[in-house]
Amino acid sequence: MKKKIIALSLVLCMFSFTFGIAIPDCFAQQTIKVGIPTSLTGRHSPFGQHQKRAFDLALEEINAAGGVKGKKIEWVYADDQSKPETALTAAQKLFQDKDVILLTGEYSSSNTYPICALAEKQKMPFLVSCAAADNITQSGWKYIFRLAQPAYEFDTGLQDFFSSVVKPKTMVILYENTLFGTSTAKGMKQWADDNKVNVLIYEAYEAGLVDFKPLLFKVKAANPEVVYAISYLMDATLIARQMKEIDINPKMFAGSAAGYSIPEFLSGAGDSAEYVYASTMWERTVPYPGAKEFDEKYRNKYNVSPPYHAAQAYAAAYVCLDVLKRATALTREAVREALVTTNVMTIYGPITFKSYGGYTQQTQLPTLVLQVQKKKFEVVWPTSAATGKYLFPVPKWSER
Repeated sequence: MKKKIIALSLVLCMFSFTFGIAIPDCFAQQTIKVGIPTSLTGRHSPFGQHQKRAFDLALEEINAAGGVKGKKIEWVYADDQSKPETALTAAQKLFQDKDVILLTGEYSSSNTYPICALAEKQKMPFLVSCAAADNITQSGWKYIFRLAQPAYEFDTGLQDFFSSVVKPKTMVILYENTLFGTSTAKGMKQWADDNKVNVLIYEAYEAGLVDFKPLLFKVKAANPEVVYAISYLMDATLIARQMKEIDINPKMFAGSAAGYSIPEFLSGAGDSAEYVYASTMWERTVPYPGAKEFDEKYRNKYNVSPPYHAAQAYAAAYVCLDVLKRATALTREAVREALVTTNVMTIYGPITFKSYGGYTQQTQLPTLVLQVQKKKFEVVWPTSAATGKYLFPVPKWSER
């Protein structure tokens, strides 16, 4: 039977070529391909794997419900290996596949930015679900859309907490020397200057540093009220551990999301993570439909809590569904046009793409503040979404 079908397909192809008659739909492409470049291996893989789990969970649901226009969606993953130098090579395979009509995903801004530049050149629509560097949506690109908050706005919730509760007079800002780190640090430095907070140290460090003690001894000597750091996971866990080792005791230690806000930070930093604050883009308590249900499904399926990176990926999957349903044709250009008019509610919040403050095709959403309490994350700000009461100032190491 299979041989007969193959033979019939060949005959139909020859007939179509000879007489200019279209092949029936039953022999057309039966899936809609969406490319997902992200970090499945390498130092960013904990984040990339959270993304993949959420994308796959959403895909199961979408295809079980009938897919799009009678077709199932297919994710085509490309592993950037957590390296900017391999990100473009991985993405090239997606650009070259004529059946891939949309990209989504990616994690690190340093990997995402060059892919965005190539996507713009290749006229491939790209819905960035996570990477936050400001220049991704400040370059005036037509084919790039971002669901995640930009780096400059990552800490709006944390800044509100500073203003309302902490009222610091001094702080230290440490940040990794990447696109994400520099963009986010710039936003916090501007807030500090605007609010007359004396920034005692404003210093970049080499991402992946194996020893932070020389830098942290400078922090200890400065004795700030607040230590604020921007780090991916490995750096975040090491900074937290070494702050305890050398007995640094600010009133508050806060990380800007990323490495400080995922479950792996709790296990990696151990008791050094206790009372650490972190910005986050999402938690199960947000007032968006389906948020709690997604949290439960993710926990049940993968036996781990979903960080905001997973929520972004899950929401991006459903934005893709909405866009593909509304597109007038399953082509890259038609998909781009549908993205422009997006207005859909997700577990991550209402997704529309607007232009404001130098950004184009950018979503604008609030952020939250977490604190580690008894070895788990609690939302402590704003109070409307809180799962626990914040502890401030935090006790000194000798008093715990």
